[in-house]
Amino acid sequence: MKNLVNIKIILFAFMAIGLFSTMSCEDEKFDLTILPTHYDGIQNLDEEGVDCGGSSPNACPTCTDGIQNGDETGVDCGGSNCEECPIGTPRLDALTSSGLPYYFTFESDEAGLLLTTFSANQGVDISYGVENPDGTANDLVAQVIRPSDGRFGGFEDYKFSALGAPLDFSVYHKWTLEVFIPTGQDFSGALNPEVVLIFMDSNGNFWERWTEIPMTVNESDFGSWVTLEFDGTDVVGANGVVMQDQTTYNTVGLRFGGGGHTESGVFYIKDLIPTTENFGGPSTTPRADVLAGSGLPYYFTFEADDAGLVLEPFTVNADGSPYNQGVDISYGVENPDGTANDLVAQVIRPDDGRFGGFEDYKFQTLGTPIDFSVYHKWTMDVYIPTGQDFSGALNPEVVLILMDYNANFWERWTEIPITVDEANFGSWVTLEFDGTGRVGNNGVVLESQTTYTNISIRFGGGGHTETGTFYVKDLKPIE
Repeated sequence: MKNLVNIKIILFAFMAIGLFSTMSCEDEKFDLTILPTHYDGIQNLDEEGVDCGGSSPNACPTCTDGIQNGDETGVDCGGSNCEECPIGTPRLDALTSSGLPYYFTFESDEAGLLLTTFSANQGVDISYGVENPDGTANDLVAQVIRPSDGRFGGFEDYKFSALGAPLDFSVYHKWTLEVFIPTGQDFSGALNPEVVLIFMDSNGNFWERWTEIPMTVNESDFGSWVTLEFDGTDVVGANGVVMQDQTTYNTVGLRFGGGGHTESGVFYIKDLIPTTENFGGPSTTPRADVLAGSGLPYYFTFEADDAGLVLEPFTVNADGSPYNQGVDISYGVENPDGTANDLVAQVIRPDDGRFGGFEDYKFQTLGTPIDFSVYHKWTMDVYIPTGQDFSGALNPEVVLILMDYNANFWERWTEIPITVDEANFGSWVTLEFDGTGRVGNNGVVLESQTTYTNISIRFGGGGHTETGTFYVKDLKPIE
């Protein structure tokens, strides 16, 4: 039986061999062609790309679809088809809402506001967007190599382009710059570990008028980042004018390693930023410093007589004569609750009736009307000392007044009054002035006002000459 089975298997094998041997390449009996589809990894049918476009359900990648696809190395950038991806500038991005008039982070050759680099030879060999020498990943800086060819007679400055208008140093006359000096360099000769910040105009013989602020890096700080604090306060330029009074300077320059020689040296730099901070100690206006990066259109902290953005108190009338605020206000006084290093303003309502009983405290009129479509609410902190007599005409009221500053402005202004509860005397209370839907004397709701350029505050009521004392801090708009 077993032999019979084996014979059957052998016969079947020979039959199969005979069947396939009768088929030739010229006479194929089977079509093995792969049918085209939208998923076969081949651009076919009416596809515009590999398995995409045309009647395919898949859209082809583009450089404008907001997606990192294809061979892109970033979203809609890089790869074989799209433009190169931009160099990352996170520090620049963080500064864009700071309100600073200018700055430069060196993350790329245009990583700053207003400041850009000269297209001509800077006087140093500078490379932007290089890796941080301390090894910090994704932190781009600039490498500065002081050349040895004496191309600028030894004055190897790194210069910025001249700006279209002079810089305003009345507020920003201090600057910080991060510097890294690699170890192992020879500073025994003419080369020195000095960085000089130079401000100048861009006309002929500018060195006869410029202001230089030099800073030397201590040897113990080589091989690490150090923050240089360039304080131009009262620094006298070559033209005999102190820094904060300069009105013609439109160019910023940096000199590395000293002047008058051709020795080479290497420096790394990042983040040239103007500041109002108090170098050498804690800031005297810390709350204003915090608000400086808030993006608010205006604010006033009362820590000093200019502790705010745009808003400053009146000092002169339109005709140039001295302006009396209507209250006796002292800025930067100690907090009445005893909080150390927390400066506020003391407001004393005088009893001489200098404004007919309307003892307002006013800010400078702004150059353009205030936009109330977004900011029509404000907060301000108020402290009313205990022991004052509010039984007569004086009352514990604070009125925020918004107005233009032309003749008969009171016929058009908007008032927002708030009364402080007696239970809150002797402590700080945050007043919330909500102008939403409030109609001014001109019949227009606050959100639609288009002419108001002035903010005033009235303390203790109007139409009387009784005295009173208030403390205030931090007037700011909120959305």
